Amino acid sequence: MNINKIIPYLFPLAFLLSCEEDAVTTNNFVVEAYLFANEPVTDVAVTEIVPFESSDQAAEPISEAAVSIVRGNEQFALQYHPETSKYRYTGDDLKIEVNEHYRIEVNVGDRAASAETIVPEATQGLAISEEQLVIPKLMLQPGLGQQIEDLLRNTRLTVTWDNPDDQLHFIVIESTSNTQDPILPDNFPSEGGNLLRAFRFISEPTIETSFEILGLSLETYGAHKVKVYRVNQEYADLFENQRQDSRDLNEPPSNIANALGIFSAFASDSIFFDVVREN
Repeated sequence: MNINKIIPYLFPLAFLLSCEEDAVTTNNFVVEAYLFANEPVTDVAVTEIVPFESSDQAAEPISEAAVSIVRGNEQFALQYHPETSKYRYTGDDLKIEVNEHYRIEVNVGDRAASAETIVPEATQGLAISEEQLVIPKLMLQPGLGQQIEDLLRNTRLTVTWDNPDDQLHFIVIESTSNTQDPILPDNFPSEGGNLLRAFRFISEPTIETSFEILGLSLETYGAHKVKVYRVNQEYADLFENQRQDSRDLNEPPSNIANALGIFSAFASDSIFFDVVREN
């Protein structure tokens, strides 16, 4: 299956990867780990800290860490994958389940860090306004600009969900087609394509109860899946804290004991729609 995954706002923790000198000496690595209900554990990052005064903007991955996920009395060791610079669990017996309690343990040299999280309930009341978007074949020819303007105005659908407690949610859109059939023509100007793609993203987790999907923000015709994730509390807290200037803090926000970073969990529900070519 050829999956084109759009993750709008699992934001890179740049503000956690930079800190004052005293934080560097007392917290010598950063952990960024997210668990997703009913999905494998594939993207746990352990990196060095970048001081504010450093000219190097990229945090170096740490490949020699001992990383494990703990569920009850069971411990699952993760493996480092050089192609992604992240740790993942390669077995099939680690199940991430709603309402379950998990712990992460990270050892780098003689320093041990840990954190805990509980997987939240999945998004409730998910619905979609239409099950099909119809988009004609687009060609570079006179009138294309007006055609695109009309499609942007009229070819869209709305995803809605329940959120009585004003919890944060974010959206992922996946193409689930085995083959890719691009909506935009091959010779479509790159700046125009980039502008349309910008409409895919929610700029930040939201407490709203709906999201509008523009047909031309998608890349391909065919079947699509929309996932709406409920955000766990520690991630919500961290998101709220990131509005501050971390340079004004003695230590950036973190729920990792004895290091910096975040360990959090998410749960989602899914709904489907098709993008079809107009005959």
